[in-house]
Amino acid sequence: MKKRFLSILFALALLLNAMIPAYAVSTGFSDVASDAWYAQAVTYVQENGLMSGVGAGRFDPNGTTSRAMFATVLYRAAGSPAVSGSDTFADTQEGTWYSGGVLWASQQGLVNGVSATRFAPNDPVSREQIATILWRHAGSPSGQGGQDFADEGDIATYASTAVDWARGNGIVNGKPGNRFDPKGNATRAEVATILQNYLTMSTPDVPDTPDTPEEPEPSVLVVYFSASGSTQRVGGYIAEALNADTFAITPAQPYTSEDLNWTTPGSRVNREHDDESLRNIELTSTTVSNWDSYDTVFIGYPIWWGIAAWPTDSFVKANDFTGKTVIPFCTSSSSGLGQSGTLLAELAGTGNWQTGQRFSSGASESTVTDWVKSLDLNPAPADPPPAQEGRSLVVYFSQPETTDPNNMTTEEDNSTVVINGQVLGNTQYMAQVIQETAGADLFRIEPQTPYPTDHTTLVAQARTEQGNNARPAIKGSISSLSDYDTIYIGYPNWWGDMPMILYTFFETYDFSGKTIIPFNTHGGSGFSNTISTIKGLEPNAAVKDGLSISRNSIQNARQEIVDWVNSLK
Repeated sequence: MKKRFLSILFALALLLNAMIPAYAVSTGFSDVASDAWYAQAVTYVQENGLMSGVGAGRFDPNGTTSRAMFATVLYRAAGSPAVSGSDTFADTQEGTWYSGGVLWASQQGLVNGVSATRFAPNDPVSREQIATILWRHAGSPSGQGGQDFADEGDIATYASTAVDWARGNGIVNGKPGNRFDPKGNATRAEVATILQNYLTMSTPDVPDTPDTPEEPEPSVLVVYFSASGSTQRVGGYIAEALNADTFAITPAQPYTSEDLNWTTPGSRVNREHDDESLRNIELTSTTVSNWDSYDTVFIGYPIWWGIAAWPTDSFVKANDFTGKTVIPFCTSSSSGLGQSGTLLAELAGTGNWQTGQRFSSGASESTVTDWVKSLDLNPAPADPPPAQEGRSLVVYFSQPETTDPNNMTTEEDNSTVVINGQVLGNTQYMAQVIQETAGADLFRIEPQTPYPTDHTTLVAQARTEQGNNARPAIKGSISSLSDYDTIYIGYPNWWGDMPMILYTFFETYDFSGKTIIPFNTHGGSGFSNTISTIKGLEPNAAVKDGLSISRNSIQNARQEIVDWVNSLK
């Protein structure tokens, strides 16, 4: 999907979780305090014409956002492109404030209806729906494993990959208690924050790099102060990428969770913020062994009230940075690096301080590593890592004909399976079980022009494509196929063959040297001749026998799928 902001890194800061507020701003709304955590976001969406007030000088930050409104703000963010035609929903009206946005979002495949005929424009948009919509907008990238939310089991199956993607890329921090609250309604303040981060998180700038001496190779140190663990994790990623040493800035009086609670009047951070004389934090140590041997020093910290957390100041004041290249980095849920690096450079008085970079609180290792690579620091070579088992990717095409679990037609029931009240395509469900069992990444093959969900229309279009040997265009792409050794590829059996969009897929990518493991769902024909077809399309790949499951058995096939995947290991 080509949009003017597709190259932007996507970020959703759904809630600030134990973080310090950013710069105070004047919002012009009587119900948005200048120091509210969402104040900057409200100003941003207002100034950019994405969201406005509700009247009488109010923004209503705690109000809910409807499905129609979220579709409309995405449409506005895309530049409100011209649309033609009409949507297929019986509960929307043409000529309304949302009609263009709903039509555009549905045509782009971003926001589906709650059924084939209902969009539910006035229903609140849930947090898992927001994650899914933006995941689709990002091209449906594969999710990343990691720590589960405490309420992971409440996340709808259709949204699980989207939520993993969001969290794995530092997009979602969740709510207190490590909860995602998937069915919760996103407030207008949360949505404003989502939009600001989604549209302004730019690709990291490459700072000026120092001249690298030929001998000896530069020695790198990563120094960090971490209040909640986020900065420590990012610092660890930097150190691993550069084979660097680390040094933790540790206050003599450690900060407790109560100390860090900026919402509590009189908490330690509030007292220190209000009285600068309290910010001279005593550290357990400011002395780094072999300090003179380090040519490059990274300094990391969380952002507190728009500046570096003040324990960082104590370390900077105590050390001489003469002759060193210093690269600051910070973690925050919404605030940027701002002037924090400049202020630290002024405090140090010595050293070649670089531009630095801000990361979200849950930034992924790949995001941090890519930034480090862009600096071209030429670190001393590390010992080669131990050989690791190749990564796996699950690719699938699935076309469920409804998302409504109630009152299905026979055709709709044949194409879907209902798991925990959620409607999934037969092949979609199979793919998700394989992904979970194999610990693989996931990529969904989706057409640029969405297929119709009406059974008769879908059948006619699919037969026409097959008769014309068509190659439907695919939305999105696999970012780096070279990362994967084993590719599971799933599809339904359509009249004894793969859907034609699978031919598009195989002709798009070169699977030479890869292991391909097919899987499919069917109404009685099994694989037909599709495995032979795949072998012909990919002669330089190892195509294995796969697993085929009848649509009549898929509802209770989970254990069969799990056992099959485990047998492959």
